[in-house]
Formats: sequence, C-alpha cells, structure tokens
Amino acid sequence: MTAHGQFQGDRARTPEEEKFLKELARGIAGWPPTNPKLDSFKVFARIKPLVVILDVPGIETPDACTLQVAYWHDGPSGRTLEGEWGDSHVLDNHVYDGDGLTIIGLEEAPDTYGHFAANWLERQLKRPVERLDWLQGGQAKESTWRLQDSGKKICPKWPVVAPSLQTTRSRAQSSVGRLALRLLFPLTKRPYRRMNTLTLNPQGCQ
Repeated sequence: MTAHGQFQGDRARTPEEEKFLKELARGIAGWPPTNPKLDSFKVFARIKPLVVILDVPGIETPDACTLQVAYWHDGPSGRTLEGEWGDSHVLDNHVYDGDGLTIIGLEEAPDTYGHFAANWLERQLKRPVERLDWLQGGQAKESTWRLQDSGKKICPKWPVVAPSLQTTRSRAQSSVGRLALRLLFPLTKRPYRRMNTLTLNPQGCQ
C-alpha cells in the first residue's frame, strides 16, 4: 500500500463491514488528485453502525465540519446506509432530504453499499460552500458556513474577530479547491455581509 492507501482509525468487525470498507476505499482511490485521500478518512467502529468520517478540508470552524457515512448490515430496518454533514459528534445531524443520504432495507451486497457511500461523498465534495461573515465597523463579528445550492448551514454561527475589510481582498488556495473572497454590499440598512465562496472540487468528476 502507498502512504495514502488505507483508512485511519478502527478495523472492520465483520466480513460484511470489511467488504463495505474495501469498496468504499476503491471508490475514493479513483477520485481526482485534488480530492481527499484514504488516510484523510477515519473509521469509527466502537458503536453500531460502522461509521466513516472525513474532516472536510478548507472549512475552519471552532468545532469541526465533517462528512459522515454509516453502514448497518443487520440494523433494526435491515441493511441501511446514512450520510450527513456533521461536526465532531458522531451521527448527530442526519436529515431526510437532499442534503443527506438514506438507504434503508435494500437487499444489496455490502460492496454495493460501499459504492453508494463513495458516490455520495464525492457528490458532496463537488458542492460549493459559502462562508458568511456578519460585519460591524469593518470587523467580522459572526460567521457560519452553508451549502450554496441548498442554503443548508453546515456549522453553527460562531463569534469571530477578523481583520478589517482592507486586508481581506485576497485569494487563497485550499487543499481541495480555491477559496475566493468577494464582498457583497446589500442595499438595505442591515450589516454588510462578506461572502467567501469555497469550491471543494473545481475539476469535478463525471
């Protein structure tokens, strides 16, 4: 194996979990070079289900911004796969809409579920993410991150101290995409909002 050729964290506990992880790893290994490598993912096997967690690169918060997938081979509703945008807590933010992944009771092999999980993670990393900073007197007072297409907030709003606007007109290269800073000046009397747009996978995968 290469330095990027294996997951971090726990080992699979059953042959079914091993097959799931093997196919998930195969899918991730086929991603473009700009995407996270296998050793960026952590396997958490201390609870049921089996959970795989990625700290999303380029998104800085006081806590964490993660993508999590969970696989039950023999859960209460049969074979189940869930995916969510989360934080440092495990499986605490699942939603039953287009921002989450939910597959319940589909009688498919574990490696098929691993394929589903890899595809869902890949799609999430292609979605544009915005950082919103609420400004007062030229300083950012509160910030949050959200998905640009759906508007879903992927971390709680937090208080910040930022440099003045004069120092924020810049471009920075993130580990998986380009962080473009642009200023938006609303016509109302509400505080100015600075919107930072982070594209997590600018090349995209067909």
